[in-house]
Amino acid sequence: MSDQFANLHEYIASLPANVTQNIYGHPASCLAIFRELPVLARTIIMRFICLPNSEATGQPQPLSQSVVSSWINPSHQNTYKSISRMLVQLGIWNEVGTDWQVDATFRNNLTGAIFGGTTSWLDETDSSSTPSERNAKKLEELNIYSSTRWDCVLQYLVTPDKGQVTRDTIDVFLHAKLLKRNEDTSSSNTDPYTITGSGFKFLLMNRRSQVWFFIINSLETRQQRGEDISEHLIFLFQLSFATFGKDYSCEKFSAIKENFVQHLRELGLIWQKTRKIKRFYPTKLAIELASGLATSASAEQQLGADEIQSGFLIVETNYRVYAYTNNDLYLKIIELFCKMLYRFPNMSVGLITRQSIRNALSNEISADLILNFMKSHAHPQMRKRLLENKPLIPTTISDQIRLWEMERDRIVDQEGMLYNQFNSANDFELIEKYAKDLNVLLWSSAQKRCVVVSKAGHEEVKRFWKMQRPKTSNE
Repeated sequence: MSDQFANLHEYIASLPANVTQNIYGHPASCLAIFRELPVLARTIIMRFICLPNSEATGQPQPLSQSVVSSWINPSHQNTYKSISRMLVQLGIWNEVGTDWQVDATFRNNLTGAIFGGTTSWLDETDSSSTPSERNAKKLEELNIYSSTRWDCVLQYLVTPDKGQVTRDTIDVFLHAKLLKRNEDTSSSNTDPYTITGSGFKFLLMNRRSQVWFFIINSLETRQQRGEDISEHLIFLFQLSFATFGKDYSCEKFSAIKENFVQHLRELGLIWQKTRKIKRFYPTKLAIELASGLATSASAEQQLGADEIQSGFLIVETNYRVYAYTNNDLYLKIIELFCKMLYRFPNMSVGLITRQSIRNALSNEISADLILNFMKSHAHPQMRKRLLENKPLIPTTISDQIRLWEMERDRIVDQEGMLYNQFNSANDFELIEKYAKDLNVLLWSSAQKRCVVVSKAGHEEVKRFWKMQRPKTSNE
Protein backbone atom coordinates (compact mmCIF):
# COMPACT_ATOMS: atom_id res chain seq x y z
CA MET A 1 0.00 0.00 0.00
CA SER A 2 1.33 3.36 -0.96
CA ASP A 3 2.33 5.59 1.95
CA GLN A 4 2.97 8.64 -0.23
CA PHE A 5 -0.07 10.51 1.14
CA ALA A 6 0.34 10.18 4.88
CA ASN A 7 -1.65 13.35 5.55
CA LEU A 8 -3.80 15.97 3.90
CA HIS A 9 -1.13 18.47 2.84
CA GLU A 10 0.93 15.78 1.08
CA TYR A 11 -2.07 14.90 -1.08
CA ILE A 12 -2.90 18.54 -1.85
CA ALA A 13 0.74 19.13 -2.84
CA SER A 14 0.49 16.30 -5.39
CA LEU A 15 -2.47 17.88 -7.22
CA PRO A 16 -2.10 19.99 -10.40
CA ALA A 17 -1.76 23.74 -9.85
CA ASN A 18 -5.17 24.53 -11.40
CA VAL A 19 -6.93 22.10 -9.05
CA THR A 20 -5.12 23.59 -6.06
CA GLN A 21 -6.15 27.11 -7.04
CA ASN A 22 -9.79 26.00 -7.37
CA ILE A 23 -9.60 24.51 -3.88
CA TYR A 24 -8.10 27.69 -2.43
CA GLY A 25 -11.04 29.60 -3.90
CA HIS A 26 -13.23 28.52 -0.97
CA PRO A 27 -12.74 29.56 2.69
CA ALA A 28 -13.59 26.09 4.06
CA SER A 29 -10.76 24.51 2.05
CA CYS A 30 -8.20 27.08 3.19
CA LEU A 31 -9.14 26.72 6.85
CA ALA A 32 -9.18 22.90 6.70
CA ILE A 33 -5.71 22.81 5.13
CA PHE A 34 -4.48 25.45 7.58
CA ARG A 35 -5.65 23.33 10.54
CA GLU A 36 -3.70 20.31 9.28
CA LEU A 37 -0.39 22.21 9.04
CA PRO A 38 2.32 21.94 11.74
CA VAL A 39 2.19 24.51 14.53
CA LEU A 40 5.23 26.44 13.24
CA ALA A 41 3.71 26.69 9.76
CA ARG A 42 0.43 27.99 11.18
CA THR A 43 2.27 30.59 13.26
CA ILE A 44 4.20 31.92 10.26
CA ILE A 45 1.10 32.06 8.05
CA MET A 46 -0.84 33.97 10.73
CA ARG A 47 1.89 36.62 10.70
CA PHE A 48 1.71 36.84 6.91
CA ILE A 49 -2.06 37.21 6.64
CA CYS A 50 -2.05 40.05 9.19
CA LEU A 51 0.31 42.11 7.04
CA PRO A 52 -1.27 44.86 4.90
CA ASN A 53 -1.26 44.55 1.11
CA SER A 54 1.50 46.19 -0.88
CA GLU A 55 0.54 49.75 -1.88
CA ALA A 56 2.24 49.38 -5.26
CA THR A 57 0.63 46.14 -6.44
CA GLY A 58 -2.33 45.60 -4.12
CA GLN A 59 -1.07 42.05 -3.59
CA PRO A 60 0.01 40.49 -0.27
CA GLN A 61 3.17 42.16 0.93
CA PRO A 62 6.30 40.04 0.35
CA LEU A 63 8.83 39.56 3.14
CA SER A 64 12.53 38.89 2.89
CA GLN A 65 13.46 35.27 3.50
CA SER A 66 16.15 36.40 5.93
CA VAL A 67 13.54 38.31 7.96
CA VAL A 68 11.25 35.28 8.17
CA SER A 69 14.23 33.10 9.09
CA SER A 70 15.08 35.50 11.93
CA TRP A 71 11.72 34.68 13.56
CA ILE A 72 12.87 31.10 14.09
CA ASN A 73 15.10 29.89 16.89
CA PRO A 74 18.49 28.78 15.49
CA SER A 75 17.94 25.28 16.88
CA HIS A 76 14.80 24.92 14.72
CA GLN A 77 16.18 26.17 11.41
CA ASN A 78 16.06 22.70 9.83
CA THR A 79 12.38 22.44 10.76
CA TYR A 80 11.79 25.87 9.21
CA LYS A 81 13.48 24.82 5.96
CA SER A 82 11.31 21.68 5.65
CA ILE A 83 8.18 23.75 6.39
CA SER A 84 9.20 26.31 3.75
CA ARG A 85 9.49 23.55 1.14
CA MET A 86 6.10 22.18 2.16
CA LEU A 87 4.39 25.59 1.87
CA VAL A 88 5.91 26.09 -1.58
CA GLN A 89 4.72 22.64 -2.68
CA LEU A 90 1.24 23.49 -1.43
CA GLY A 91 1.26 26.76 -3.39
CA ILE A 92 0.62 28.75 -0.18
CA TRP A 93 3.98 30.50 -0.49
CA ASN A 94 5.55 31.85 -3.65
CA GLU A 95 9.25 32.56 -3.89
CA VAL A 96 9.71 36.03 -5.42
CA GLY A 97 13.43 36.61 -5.77
CA THR A 98 14.76 36.52 -2.21
CA ASP A 99 11.31 37.17 -0.71
CA TRP A 100 8.39 35.05 0.43
CA GLN A 101 4.91 36.06 -0.69
CA VAL A 102 1.73 34.32 0.45
CA ASP A 103 -0.76 33.34 -2.27
CA ALA A 104 -3.40 36.07 -2.58
CA THR A 105 -6.37 33.71 -3.04
CA PHE A 106 -5.37 31.56 -0.08
CA ARG A 107 -4.77 34.62 2.12
CA ASN A 108 -8.08 36.30 1.32
CA ASN A 109 -10.18 33.19 1.88
CA LEU A 110 -8.30 32.10 5.01
CA THR A 111 -8.74 35.61 6.43
CA GLY A 112 -12.47 35.44 5.70
CA ALA A 113 -12.73 31.99 7.30
CA ILE A 114 -10.89 33.02 10.49
CA PHE A 115 -12.24 36.53 11.01
CA GLY A 116 -15.72 36.01 9.53
CA GLY A 117 -17.54 37.87 6.81
CA THR A 118 -18.16 34.89 4.55
CA THR A 119 -21.49 33.25 3.69
CA SER A 120 -22.62 29.86 5.03
CA TRP A 121 -20.54 27.04 3.55
CA LEU A 122 -23.38 24.51 3.40
CA ASP A 123 -26.93 25.21 2.29
CA GLU A 124 -29.10 25.34 5.41
CA THR A 125 -32.21 26.59 3.61
CA ASP A 126 -35.31 24.44 3.65
CA SER A 127 -37.90 24.42 0.90
CA SER A 128 -40.15 21.85 2.61
CA SER A 129 -42.10 22.04 5.84
CA THR A 130 -40.50 20.97 9.09
CA PRO A 131 -38.03 18.40 7.66
CA SER A 132 -36.29 18.12 10.99
CA GLU A 133 -39.41 16.71 12.61
CA ARG A 134 -40.10 14.29 9.76
CA ASN A 135 -36.58 12.98 9.14
CA ALA A 136 -34.79 13.95 12.35
CA LYS A 137 -31.95 11.63 13.35
CA LYS A 138 -30.62 11.17 16.84
CA LEU A 139 -26.89 11.51 17.34
CA GLU A 140 -26.58 7.91 18.48
CA GLU A 141 -28.46 6.73 15.36
CA LEU A 142 -25.99 8.59 13.14
CA ASN A 143 -23.04 7.02 14.96
CA ILE A 144 -24.49 3.52 14.60
CA TYR A 145 -25.29 4.13 10.92
CA SER A 146 -21.79 5.37 10.04
CA SER A 147 -20.10 2.55 11.95
CA THR A 148 -22.35 -0.08 10.34
CA ARG A 149 -21.83 1.23 6.83
CA TRP A 150 -18.05 1.46 7.16
CA ASP A 151 -17.86 -2.01 8.71
CA CYS A 152 -19.83 -3.29 5.71
CA VAL A 153 -17.18 -1.83 3.39
CA LEU A 154 -14.39 -3.45 5.40
CA GLN A 155 -16.21 -6.78 5.50
CA TYR A 156 -16.34 -6.82 1.72
CA LEU A 157 -12.59 -6.30 1.71
CA VAL A 158 -12.10 -9.36 3.93
CA THR A 159 -14.66 -11.62 2.26
CA PRO A 160 -15.76 -10.19 -1.09
CA ASP A 161 -19.40 -10.92 -1.80
CA LYS A 162 -21.60 -9.47 -4.53
CA GLY A 163 -24.28 -7.08 -3.40
CA GLN A 164 -22.60 -5.60 -0.33
CA VAL A 165 -20.96 -2.62 -2.04
CA THR A 166 -21.35 -0.77 -5.32
CA ARG A 167 -19.12 -0.99 -8.35
CA ASP A 168 -17.57 2.40 -7.49
CA THR A 169 -16.30 1.04 -4.17
CA ILE A 170 -14.89 -2.10 -5.82
CA ASP A 171 -13.07 0.06 -8.37
CA VAL A 172 -11.51 2.06 -5.53
CA PHE A 173 -10.35 -1.14 -3.82
CA LEU A 174 -8.76 -2.35 -7.05
CA HIS A 175 -7.18 1.04 -7.79
CA ALA A 176 -5.68 1.18 -4.28
CA LYS A 177 -4.49 -2.45 -4.70
CA LEU A 178 -6.36 -3.47 -1.56
CA LEU A 179 -8.06 -6.20 -3.61
CA LYS A 180 -6.85 -8.23 -6.56
CA ARG A 181 -8.73 -10.33 -9.06
CA ASN A 182 -8.87 -13.99 -8.10
CA GLU A 183 -7.12 -16.09 -10.73
CA ASP A 184 -8.81 -19.29 -9.54
CA THR A 185 -12.32 -19.15 -11.03
CA SER A 186 -12.77 -22.90 -11.48
CA SER A 187 -15.46 -23.07 -8.80
CA SER A 188 -18.70 -21.09 -8.85
CA ASN A 189 -18.27 -20.49 -5.10
CA THR A 190 -14.93 -18.76 -5.57
CA ASP A 191 -14.99 -15.04 -4.80
CA PRO A 192 -14.03 -12.88 -7.81
CA TYR A 193 -11.57 -10.88 -5.68
CA THR A 194 -9.20 -11.58 -2.82
CA ILE A 195 -7.53 -9.32 -0.26
CA THR A 196 -3.89 -8.32 -0.75
CA GLY A 197 -1.12 -7.59 1.74
CA SER A 198 -1.86 -3.90 1.28
CA GLY A 199 -5.50 -4.61 2.10
CA PHE A 200 -4.47 -6.29 5.34
CA LYS A 201 -2.30 -3.27 6.23
CA PHE A 202 -5.33 -1.11 5.52
CA LEU A 203 -7.35 -3.07 8.08
CA LEU A 204 -4.68 -2.38 10.72
CA MET A 205 -5.03 1.40 10.30
CA ASN A 206 -7.24 3.46 12.62
CA ARG A 207 -10.68 4.44 11.37
CA ARG A 208 -9.87 8.02 10.39
CA SER A 209 -6.75 6.97 8.44
CA GLN A 210 -8.76 4.28 6.67
CA VAL A 211 -11.44 6.74 5.56
CA TRP A 212 -8.88 9.31 4.45
CA PHE A 213 -6.88 6.74 2.44
CA PHE A 214 -10.05 5.45 0.80
CA ILE A 215 -11.29 8.96 -0.08
CA ILE A 216 -7.96 9.84 -1.70
CA ASN A 217 -8.09 6.76 -3.92
CA SER A 218 -11.75 7.42 -4.67
CA LEU A 219 -10.88 10.93 -5.85
CA GLU A 220 -8.06 9.53 -7.99
CA THR A 221 -10.43 7.12 -9.75
CA ARG A 222 -12.88 9.96 -10.39
CA GLN A 223 -10.09 12.16 -11.69
CA GLN A 224 -9.18 9.40 -14.15
CA ARG A 225 -12.79 9.47 -15.36
CA GLY A 226 -12.43 13.18 -16.09
CA GLU A 227 -14.36 14.57 -13.12
CA ASP A 228 -13.40 17.87 -11.50
CA ILE A 229 -12.22 16.64 -8.09
CA SER A 230 -11.78 20.19 -6.76
CA GLU A 231 -15.58 20.38 -6.36
CA HIS A 232 -15.56 17.11 -4.39
CA LEU A 233 -12.66 18.23 -2.19
CA ILE A 234 -14.34 21.54 -1.40
CA PHE A 235 -17.50 19.67 -0.40
CA LEU A 236 -15.50 17.36 1.90
CA PHE A 237 -13.87 20.39 3.54
CA GLN A 238 -17.29 21.99 3.97
CA LEU A 239 -18.53 18.84 5.70
CA SER A 240 -15.69 19.08 8.22
CA PHE A 241 -17.23 22.34 9.50
CA ALA A 242 -20.80 21.01 9.60
CA THR A 243 -22.74 20.68 12.84
CA PHE A 244 -23.19 17.10 13.96
CA GLY A 245 -26.90 16.30 14.11
CA LYS A 246 -27.96 19.11 11.76
CA ASP A 247 -29.39 18.45 8.29
CA TYR A 248 -28.42 20.34 5.12
CA SER A 249 -29.91 20.78 1.68
CA CYS A 250 -28.53 19.26 -1.53
CA GLU A 251 -31.24 20.55 -3.89
CA LYS A 252 -28.82 22.70 -5.89
CA PHE A 253 -26.17 20.00 -6.36
CA SER A 254 -25.08 19.05 -9.87
CA ALA A 255 -25.58 15.50 -11.12
CA ILE A 256 -21.87 14.68 -10.61
CA LYS A 257 -21.89 16.08 -7.08
CA GLU A 258 -25.11 14.21 -6.32
CA ASN A 259 -23.42 10.98 -7.44
CA PHE A 260 -20.51 11.74 -5.09
CA VAL A 261 -22.98 12.29 -2.24
CA GLN A 262 -24.41 8.81 -2.86
CA HIS A 263 -20.89 7.39 -2.73
CA LEU A 264 -20.29 9.09 0.63
CA ARG A 265 -23.66 7.79 1.75
CA GLU A 266 -22.55 4.23 1.01
CA LEU A 267 -19.36 4.75 3.05
CA GLY A 268 -21.29 6.09 6.04
CA LEU A 269 -20.06 9.68 5.79
CA ILE A 270 -23.56 10.97 5.03
CA TRP A 271 -27.04 9.84 6.05
CA GLN A 272 -29.86 10.47 3.60
CA LYS A 273 -33.24 8.79 3.91
CA THR A 274 -33.80 8.48 0.14
CA ARG A 275 -32.36 10.12 -2.95
CA LYS A 276 -35.66 11.95 -3.49
CA ILE A 277 -35.40 13.73 -0.15
CA LYS A 278 -32.83 16.43 -0.87
CA ARG A 279 -31.51 16.75 2.66
CA PHE A 280 -28.67 14.94 4.37
CA TYR A 281 -26.94 14.60 7.73
CA PRO A 282 -23.12 14.53 7.89
CA THR A 283 -21.81 11.86 10.28
CA LYS A 284 -18.74 12.05 12.48
CA LEU A 285 -16.72 10.19 9.84
CA ALA A 286 -17.16 13.17 7.51
CA ILE A 287 -16.92 15.92 10.13
CA GLU A 288 -13.70 14.59 11.65
CA LEU A 289 -12.07 13.65 8.32
CA ALA A 290 -10.30 17.02 7.96
CA SER A 291 -10.93 18.38 11.44
CA GLY A 292 -7.30 18.80 12.46
CA LEU A 293 -7.60 16.07 15.12
CA ALA A 294 -4.36 14.17 14.93
CA THR A 295 -4.27 12.34 18.25
CA SER A 296 -4.41 8.60 18.21
CA ALA A 297 -6.89 8.65 21.08
CA SER A 298 -9.48 10.51 19.04
CA ALA A 299 -8.82 8.23 16.09
CA GLU A 300 -9.40 5.14 18.16
CA GLN A 301 -12.52 6.62 19.69
CA GLN A 302 -14.05 6.77 16.21
CA LEU A 303 -13.98 2.99 16.09
CA GLY A 304 -16.63 2.98 18.76
CA ALA A 305 -15.42 -0.21 20.45
CA ASP A 306 -13.67 -0.57 23.79
CA GLU A 307 -12.10 -3.79 22.56
CA ILE A 308 -9.80 -1.83 20.25
CA GLN A 309 -8.26 -0.06 23.23
CA SER A 310 -8.27 -2.98 25.66
CA GLY A 311 -7.58 -5.78 23.16
CA PHE A 312 -9.44 -9.06 22.75
CA LEU A 313 -6.91 -11.66 21.49
CA ILE A 314 -5.15 -14.32 23.55
CA VAL A 315 -2.55 -16.46 21.77
CA GLU A 316 -1.32 -19.59 23.53
CA THR A 317 1.77 -21.70 22.92
CA ASN A 318 -0.43 -24.59 21.73
CA TYR A 319 -1.26 -22.43 18.65
CA ARG A 320 -4.79 -21.71 19.83
CA VAL A 321 -6.17 -18.19 19.45
CA TYR A 322 -9.03 -17.00 21.68
CA ALA A 323 -10.94 -13.95 20.43
CA TYR A 324 -13.14 -12.36 23.11
CA THR A 325 -15.33 -10.41 20.71
CA ASN A 326 -18.56 -10.82 18.77
CA ASN A 327 -17.50 -8.36 16.05
CA ASP A 328 -17.98 -10.16 12.72
CA LEU A 329 -15.36 -8.00 11.00
CA TYR A 330 -12.54 -8.96 13.37
CA LEU A 331 -13.54 -12.61 13.31
CA LYS A 332 -13.33 -12.58 9.52
CA ILE A 333 -9.89 -10.98 9.71
CA ILE A 334 -8.73 -13.68 12.15
CA GLU A 335 -10.12 -16.30 9.78
CA LEU A 336 -7.64 -15.10 7.15
CA PHE A 337 -4.76 -16.70 9.07
CA CYS A 338 -6.50 -19.12 11.49
CA LYS A 339 -8.59 -22.22 11.18
CA MET A 340 -11.73 -21.38 13.16
CA LEU A 341 -12.84 -24.17 15.52
CA TYR A 342 -15.67 -22.84 17.71
CA ARG A 343 -17.83 -19.77 18.03
CA PHE A 344 -19.70 -18.77 21.15
CA PRO A 345 -21.75 -15.61 21.87
CA ASN A 346 -18.78 -13.61 23.20
CA MET A 347 -15.79 -15.74 22.29
CA SER A 348 -14.39 -17.63 19.32
CA VAL A 349 -11.55 -20.14 19.14
CA GLY A 350 -9.17 -20.55 16.25
CA LEU A 351 -6.08 -22.63 15.53
CA ILE A 352 -2.92 -21.42 13.81
CA THR A 353 -1.87 -24.15 11.37
CA ARG A 354 0.72 -24.44 8.66
CA GLN A 355 -1.99 -24.47 6.00
CA SER A 356 -3.83 -21.45 7.41
CA ILE A 357 -0.60 -19.42 7.44
CA ARG A 358 0.26 -20.58 3.92
CA ASN A 359 -3.20 -19.47 2.76
CA ALA A 360 -2.56 -16.04 4.27
CA LEU A 361 0.90 -15.83 2.70
CA SER A 362 -0.55 -16.70 -0.70
CA ASN A 363 -2.76 -13.60 -0.34
CA GLU A 364 0.33 -11.40 0.27
CA ILE A 365 -0.32 -11.26 4.02
CA SER A 366 3.17 -11.49 5.50
CA ALA A 367 4.22 -12.93 8.85
CA ASP A 368 4.96 -9.42 10.13
CA LEU A 369 1.42 -8.28 9.31
CA ILE A 370 -0.09 -11.26 11.12
CA LEU A 371 2.08 -10.73 14.19
CA ASN A 372 1.42 -6.99 14.21
CA PHE A 373 -2.33 -7.63 14.14
CA MET A 374 -2.08 -9.99 17.10
CA LYS A 375 0.08 -7.52 19.02
CA SER A 376 -2.15 -4.51 18.36
CA HIS A 377 -5.25 -6.42 19.55
CA ALA A 378 -3.66 -8.37 22.40
CA HIS A 379 -5.84 -8.92 25.46
CA PRO A 380 -4.81 -7.07 28.68
CA GLN A 381 -4.02 -10.46 30.19
CA MET A 382 -1.41 -11.00 27.48
CA ARG A 383 0.03 -7.52 27.93
CA LYS A 384 1.08 -8.50 31.44
CA ARG A 385 3.82 -10.54 29.76
CA LEU A 386 5.57 -7.26 28.97
CA LEU A 387 5.85 -6.49 32.69
CA GLU A 388 7.69 -9.80 33.07
CA ASN A 389 10.09 -8.87 30.23
CA LYS A 390 8.55 -11.52 28.00
CA PRO A 391 7.58 -10.99 24.35
CA LEU A 392 3.93 -10.10 23.83
CA ILE A 393 3.43 -13.01 21.41
CA PRO A 394 4.99 -16.30 22.61
CA THR A 395 8.30 -16.93 20.85
CA THR A 396 7.10 -20.42 19.90
CA ILE A 397 4.31 -18.88 17.83
CA SER A 398 6.18 -15.97 16.26
CA ASP A 399 9.18 -18.11 15.28
CA GLN A 400 7.01 -20.84 13.77
CA ILE A 401 4.99 -18.34 11.70
CA ARG A 402 8.22 -16.87 10.36
CA LEU A 403 9.57 -20.36 9.59
CA TRP A 404 6.43 -21.20 7.63
CA GLU A 405 6.95 -17.97 5.70
CA MET A 406 10.57 -18.89 4.97
CA GLU A 407 9.41 -22.21 3.48
CA ARG A 408 7.96 -20.30 0.55
CA ASP A 409 11.36 -18.77 -0.19
CA ARG A 410 13.09 -22.12 -0.71
CA ILE A 411 11.74 -22.36 -4.24
CA VAL A 412 12.14 -19.51 -6.72
CA ASP A 413 9.92 -19.43 -9.79
CA GLN A 414 11.52 -18.51 -13.12
CA GLU A 415 9.94 -18.37 -16.54
CA GLY A 416 11.73 -20.52 -19.10
CA MET A 417 11.46 -22.24 -22.47
CA LEU A 418 11.84 -26.01 -22.91
CA TYR A 419 13.89 -27.54 -25.74
CA ASN A 420 13.46 -31.31 -26.20
CA GLN A 421 13.04 -34.04 -28.83
CA PHE A 422 16.61 -33.66 -30.07
CA ASN A 423 17.49 -36.08 -32.91
CA SER A 424 20.92 -36.87 -31.46
CA ALA A 425 23.07 -36.39 -28.38
CA ASN A 426 25.28 -34.00 -30.41
CA ASP A 427 22.32 -31.68 -31.01
CA PHE A 428 21.50 -31.70 -27.30
CA GLU A 429 25.11 -30.98 -26.25
CA LEU A 430 25.39 -28.18 -28.81
CA ILE A 431 22.36 -26.30 -27.47
CA GLU A 432 23.32 -26.99 -23.86
CA LYS A 433 26.85 -25.61 -24.35
CA TYR A 434 25.59 -22.52 -26.18
CA ALA A 435 23.03 -21.77 -23.45
CA LYS A 436 25.73 -22.17 -20.79
CA ASP A 437 28.04 -19.79 -22.66
CA LEU A 438 25.25 -17.20 -22.78
CA ASN A 439 24.50 -17.80 -19.07
CA VAL A 440 20.82 -18.44 -19.85
CA LEU A 441 20.72 -22.18 -19.02
CA LEU A 442 18.26 -22.89 -16.19
CA TRP A 443 18.24 -26.71 -16.26
CA SER A 444 19.29 -29.61 -18.48
CA SER A 445 19.11 -33.40 -18.49
CA ALA A 446 21.36 -35.49 -20.74
CA GLN A 447 19.32 -38.60 -20.02
CA LYS A 448 16.03 -36.98 -21.11
CA ARG A 449 17.70 -34.71 -23.69
CA CYS A 450 15.90 -31.65 -22.31
CA VAL A 451 17.19 -28.09 -22.01
CA VAL A 452 15.40 -25.21 -20.26
CA VAL A 453 16.64 -21.70 -21.00
CA SER A 454 15.51 -18.40 -19.51
CA LYS A 455 12.81 -16.40 -21.25
CA ALA A 456 15.29 -13.60 -21.91
CA GLY A 457 17.70 -15.94 -23.70
CA HIS A 458 15.07 -17.87 -25.68
CA GLU A 459 15.21 -15.79 -28.86
CA GLU A 460 19.01 -15.94 -29.06
CA VAL A 461 19.10 -19.72 -28.51
CA LYS A 462 16.26 -20.20 -30.98
CA ARG A 463 18.11 -18.18 -33.64
CA PHE A 464 21.30 -20.20 -33.03
CA TRP A 465 19.42 -23.50 -33.26
CA LYS A 466 17.84 -22.53 -36.59
CA MET A 467 21.27 -21.69 -37.97
CA GLN A 468 22.92 -24.91 -36.72
CA ARG A 469 20.12 -27.37 -37.31
CA PRO A 470 20.68 -27.85 -41.09
CA LYS A 471 24.40 -28.45 -40.50
CA THR A 472 23.83 -31.07 -37.84
CA SER A 473 21.17 -32.86 -39.88
CA ASN A 474 23.47 -33.00 -42.95
CA GLU A 475 26.18 -34.55 -40.85
